[in-house]
Amino acid sequence: MPFSGPSSYLPTIDEFISHWTDVNTALGIPPLTLPGPYALSNLQADRTSMSNAITELIDAINVLEGHRDDRENRKTALRERMRQLGSFIRGVLAGSNYVGRVPELINHDANQGRWIVNMRDFREIWADINATPPSGFTPPLLLTGGYTHAMFTTDVAALETTFTALTEAEKDVERELEEREALYHAIRGQLVRYRDAVEGRFPANHPLVLSIPRLDPLPGHTPDPVVLSGGWNAGTSMADLTWTASTDPDLEFYDVRRSVQDPYNGNLEIQVERLPAGTTNFSTNEGLGAPGADMRFTVYVVLTTGNERRSNVVEITRP
Repeated sequence: MPFSGPSSYLPTIDEFISHWTDVNTALGIPPLTLPGPYALSNLQADRTSMSNAITELIDAINVLEGHRDDRENRKTALRERMRQLGSFIRGVLAGSNYVGRVPELINHDANQGRWIVNMRDFREIWADINATPPSGFTPPLLLTGGYTHAMFTTDVAALETTFTALTEAEKDVERELEEREALYHAIRGQLVRYRDAVEGRFPANHPLVLSIPRLDPLPGHTPDPVVLSGGWNAGTSMADLTWTASTDPDLEFYDVRRSVQDPYNGNLEIQVERLPAGTTNFSTNEGLGAPGADMRFTVYVVLTTGNERRSNVVEITRP
């Protein structure tokens, strides 16, 4: 298959490795070597490096998703404690000067900076109430379950640590992506030279010339996209995906892919499953391991020519 995106990198390189092996068998001694020197063994080593780069990028994305899930879970729990604290002050401490100091409860989706300020404001007013209680109230102020100011302080620190870890994980993903793409372009450059070298070593109608793997899809049409829909299935704890069937006569398979990025980022998408023509549904929990986790899915129509087209993006959140 030709290069048509990150999911095609390894299969395409494998086709060139197989072809280069056949070329060396036909040539005998010496085997085909490109300037550098760059030989079949170098391509095989680069293939290993590409496989490692892809794995490392996926690992980095998985770490990012883990920190994201941790952040969402901690935000949900802390926001509920802040809501309780505000209600406690307005109700139990009504008439005190603390009522006017209750911070506005932050939206769950607010940015990191606003979250840090909001949490610290609630932490401060709680500490002040314990240190200087209003008339008629005996500290310490406790929320449901005997939840203390010290517990809240610990949870705030944990979320701030998660924010930092998430930022670092995002940088790691960017770095791994840059390394993968740099390797891809280096390998592709060698394969361009390889195609020219084979055409220069054999007659134009030789089977090894006619069978040189392609770098790009054949000229031809791009398929129409399928329409994707999906939702969370509480009974199976899976995301159920359903799409319209492609009627393209050149359909080879469907490719289900996912990305945590918003908006959807094709450079960081991960292949979930390759499905045969005739399939119009699939269930998965990839990237949806924790409550509050959300993931974006697409389905690609892939033709026998290597041309492909992405469906609409469906975002699914695990309750």
